[in-house]
Amino acid sequence: MNKVDYMEVTVPNYSFIFNFEETFHHLDTKIWMTKHWTNCFYYCGIYMILIFGGQAYMSNRPKFELRGILALWNTVLATFSIIGFTRTAPELIHVLRHYGFHHSVCIPRYDLLYLNSFYYLTFNTRL
Repeated sequence: MNKVDYMEVTVPNYSFIFNFEETFHHLDTKIWMTKHWTNCFYYCGIYMILIFGGQAYMSNRPKFELRGILALWNTVLATFSIIGFTRTAPELIHVLRHYGFHHSVCIPRYDLLYLNSFYYLTFNTRL
């Protein structure tokens, strides 16, 4: 098995770079997330209150017709996922081709490449 030099960095070819991708500072975000990790418990508590409180509140009321709003919501989520995939797939393919599966899973690339660090921290819970 070939040994990989993890200090060698090759960068995939990006055809277009958005301004927010170029100026995103992953270290500031990582520091903020490390300091405020307990906020997730508050957000989960609020979410639970809204879900179960909403169910109790709506149990004796007529249902809302939300097909259009739900279709719009699903379209926005699908669009966000497609954009995230199209921005991260070239780098994933590049890493798999040059370094292999182990490197793609075990080595955090957001410390090396700034471009996809926004997407890594949006979709990845492992800091």
